[in-house]
Amino acid sequence: MATPVAEERAAALLEIATLIAREAPDELVFATVAEHVAQQLGADATSVLRYVGDERAVIVGVWRDGGGRGFPVNAELDFDPTNSVSGRVRSTGRPARVDSYDNLPGELPLMLRASDLRSSVGAPVLIGDEVWGAVAASTGREQPLPAGSEHWLVPFAALVALAVEAAEARRRAGTARRRLVEAADATRQRLERMLHEGAQQHLLALTLKLRLARGRAEDGSELARLIDDALAEAGVANTTLRELARDLYPIVLSERGLAVAVQALAARAAVAVHLRELPKRRFPALAEATAYFIVAETLAATDTDVAVTVGDRGDMLFVEVAPGADTALPGLVDRVAAVGGQLQTGSLPDGSTLMRAEIPV
Repeated sequence: MATPVAEERAAALLEIATLIAREAPDELVFATVAEHVAQQLGADATSVLRYVGDERAVIVGVWRDGGGRGFPVNAELDFDPTNSVSGRVRSTGRPARVDSYDNLPGELPLMLRASDLRSSVGAPVLIGDEVWGAVAASTGREQPLPAGSEHWLVPFAALVALAVEAAEARRRAGTARRRLVEAADATRQRLERMLHEGAQQHLLALTLKLRLARGRAEDGSELARLIDDALAEAGVANTTLRELARDLYPIVLSERGLAVAVQALAARAAVAVHLRELPKRRFPALAEATAYFIVAETLAATDTDVAVTVGDRGDMLFVEVAPGADTALPGLVDRVAAVGGQLQTGSLPDGSTLMRAEIPV
């Protein structure tokens, strides 16, 4: 049967693992680890460290009993490889302890004594073969932390490693998704240029030749009728190509910016579009294209008059279409997520749907 202490430890580890599974911010995970370690060990101060060299570390998570003097998050610590827990863990890659800082030389032992901390234990945060950091616990009591405490820290250090690896995996996946969106936009632009500079130009040249031929054909003749039909078909084809090129990637977006592109979109929409706000500056191409396609695809999916807001919020673009499509369009959800933004739908008082997106710039 598990002891109450073992059950508390298991519950603490489960809470931390749940935070990681829910993709909680690293700083919350690190702070939670520090707090649980302190509570479980009865330590006066605990920290999660990230090494930035063989003799320096940065505090990324911290807990201190009663809020007394201590090292804050982002504080940098210089240490000797042998006279502190941080140094011993970094140099050996194994759990370590220092039972007294009283007679140890160096800056870090001096700082610990100044913070009323007498002894420490620590365990490494291992990512592959790299000693990424450490989980450390210290006490100001004369009696050091119990024997084996440094090994007791190992599961907590392993969860820190898991959180770091998960965050890095999400970062890599986000970068890959962003690159895919950028590549897709580049392909769209290339196809738009090919249609505009290739097929459309050939079609225009053909139209001019047909008009010359029509000028030489006798009115009312069978030849004149055939040429008129061909001119009409060429006009339809030209309109279709122009709309296709614009849907792929509107040239006005890249040349004149988001505000003008959205105005053009509203002008040719099948429904009445009320533009409540438009940005007054340019943004990165990926952010502008994402905002544009949110508006374009939402307008295409609605059959009622809408109000559109595209607002500049400093570090992000804010897009709102009301009423929007009945549900968030899957392609838009994926695209906004790929650029690190959020797209949500909500309900308006009349029961219609509100489409809202935040796009980091």
